[in-house]
Amino acid sequence: MDFSSFQLINNLAGRWWPLDWFGVFCAEYLIFIMAFAIIAWTIFNKNDRRADTVIILEIILAAFFSYLIKIIINLIYFRPRPFFAHDVNLLIGKLTDGSFPSAHTFLSFAMAFGIYMYNKKLGAVLIFSAALVSISRIYVGVHYSLDVLGGIVLAGLAVYAVNKINWKKIFKV
Repeated sequence: MDFSSFQLINNLAGRWWPLDWFGVFCAEYLIFIMAFAIIAWTIFNKNDRRADTVIILEIILAAFFSYLIKIIINLIYFRPRPFFAHDVNLLIGKLTDGSFPSAHTFLSFAMAFGIYMYNKKLGAVLIFSAALVSISRIYVGVHYSLDVLGGIVLAGLAVYAVNKINWKKIFKV
């Protein structure tokens, strides 16, 4: 099922150059636009600066913990990327790290879920953007569907755990 859902998405690659361009853009660069949107939101936000600092800190910690968990998972279970095991439509350079979970997915969803806790409108836009990042990672041939699903779950758990810390008490916000 994992490979068949991967094929369903990846087999669309290489057929129409505008879709390929959009897929590569989303897979590699959309995550930076998401980060820029969060930075811009905190700069132009009318809230207390210390509260904004807590939001950014939560997102950074969730991303850090997610990446740490990815490293541990890759030490225990190394899943090769799809292009090592199958003939795929590869649209970006070959990566050598483990495929599970998708780092781009958990980073983009950590940002999206983190902001959603505080700003539903921007959070919804970022969740949609994170979904584009995730699907495009399959489209360009570097992740299986379960890698992406694992990244989403990992991001959700990390954001939830970090959000449970009483930052207001620590920073006296």
